[in-house]
Amino acid sequence: MKAPKATAKKLWKTLLWGLIHLGPRRDVTVDTVNGRLSFDSKDWLIGKYIYVRRSYECDLIREVLDLLRLEGYSNTPGNGTVLDVGANIGMICIALLKHRHFERAVAFEPAPNSYRLLVKNIEQNGLSHRILHFPYALSSCEAEMELELSRDNSGDHRIRQMTGGGFFRENRRRTIRVKAKSLDRLLVEHPGLRAEQVALIWLDIQGHEGRFLEGARDLLSRGIPIVSEFWPYAILRSGMSRPEFCRIVSGLFTHYYLLPNDRPERLPISRIDSLFDEYSRPREMCTVLLVRERQVSPRL
Repeated sequence: MKAPKATAKKLWKTLLWGLIHLGPRRDVTVDTVNGRLSFDSKDWLIGKYIYVRRSYECDLIREVLDLLRLEGYSNTPGNGTVLDVGANIGMICIALLKHRHFERAVAFEPAPNSYRLLVKNIEQNGLSHRILHFPYALSSCEAEMELELSRDNSGDHRIRQMTGGGFFRENRRRTIRVKAKSLDRLLVEHPGLRAEQVALIWLDIQGHEGRFLEGARDLLSRGIPIVSEFWPYAILRSGMSRPEFCRIVSGLFTHYYLLPNDRPERLPISRIDSLFDEYSRPREMCTVLLVRERQVSPRL
C-alpha cells in the first residue's frame, strides 16, 4: 500500500505546483533534504523538481562522496572547502554543509534573481558564516559577458557566445550583462579564499566549463577533483570546439568517472572525447567526476 500512497502524494504535489506556478510570481519556500530552500514560483523546471521531490540530486551527492572516499581523493570528511560554480539558489552547497560533508563553501552565481535567492537560502539555513558568495560568472578572464536567461528554467541561464538560433531558440532569450572573473585571479585577490583548503569543485555552468577550466589552471594543478555536467550541445554552443575542450581537459586531468553509475569505472581522460558521440543530441547530457592521478615521489 505504500507505493500507491507515495504515488498519490507525488501527484497531489505536482497538481499544487501547477497552481502555484500559474499564480502571481512569488518566492516559494519548502523544507527539503538539501535544507530550507526558497525558489521562484515561475521557475518551472527547478521549482517543480524541488517542490515535488523535496530534494535535489541527493543521490548524486552521495555517490560522488562515496566514490571520492573509496578512491582515496577525500580522506577528511567534514573538513575543507567546496566551490559551487553555477550555484543557482544553493541546492548543492547548502546540502554539502548541512550534512557535514565540508566545513565551508564558496558559491558563484551571476544571474541576479538566482543570486538573490542563493543569499536568502544561505541565511535561512544559518550558513552565512560558512558560505562565501559572489555574483560572478567564472571564466578564463576578467570581463563583462552577456548572460542569456531561460524563461522557465533558472538552471539553463548561459553565457552567450553564439547569437544564432539553436535547438532551444536561444536567440530569443533576454540577455543581461554580468561580471566574469577567472578563479585563479579571484583566489589571489580575495583574502577570504584559500586555495590550499579547496577539496572539491562542483561545476554546472551550461557548456562554459572549458572556459572555467582555462581560468583555474593554477588551482587545478593541486589535483582537486571536479564534479561537472557534461553537455556536448552546450559546450559547442559556448564557442569551444570538441578538440579544444578535450585538449584542455586532458591537460588538467588524467581520469574520469561517468555518473550516475552503479559501478563507476575509472576511465582514462583520453576517452572523454567519445562522450561527444554518446551524448550527441541537444537534450542529452551526463555528469562526470574529473580527477588527476597523484604523483608519488620515488624513494631515495
